[in-house]
Amino acid sequence: MPYFKGKDKGKNFPYIKMFNLAAVDKFFLRYSGQEMLKADIKEAKSIWPGTISLIDHLLACKMDYIIEGVHLLPNFVKEYKDNKNVKIVFLTKIDEKKIYQGLLRNKNNGDWIRDNTKDNKVVTMAAKSLYVYGKFFLKETGKYGLKCFKTEDNFLDKIQKASDYLRN
Repeated sequence: MPYFKGKDKGKNFPYIKMFNLAAVDKFFLRYSGQEMLKADIKEAKSIWPGTISLIDHLLACKMDYIIEGVHLLPNFVKEYKDNKNVKIVFLTKIDEKKIYQGLLRNKNNGDWIRDNTKDNKVVTMAAKSLYVYGKFFLKETGKYGLKCFKTEDNFLDKIQKASDYLRN
């Protein structure tokens, strides 16, 4: 995986300049969901060569492993779709109102967004951003024939279905 230093780091990893956990409110007020997604896609492209190496190493070692994260884009992981030793599943939410309500319920529950925001206007902006991501992943998984579970309704049931899919 290439190592980026100096000015290249900011170019390939825009979140370095965009995000500060001590200022989550400012982050959601300053950047739209589209801007955040664009930054994540740029970072995903930067780390994908290293991710391929990790996946291929785990396959060669015959190790069961779960790799998760926003940087695992459907158009990248599709190359493993027909590998019998790899299962790919995406979890997403696309109902903005339900995303918002879920964020409100997650206060003091280990949720990095809710535990670091101070007012509901920011929670609304966060929900809008998550909606943008959800629509992107739903569209992209459909385009590449990858399994995607929408989890805003019957969350535990959907997690169980995703787990069953991964085990079969």
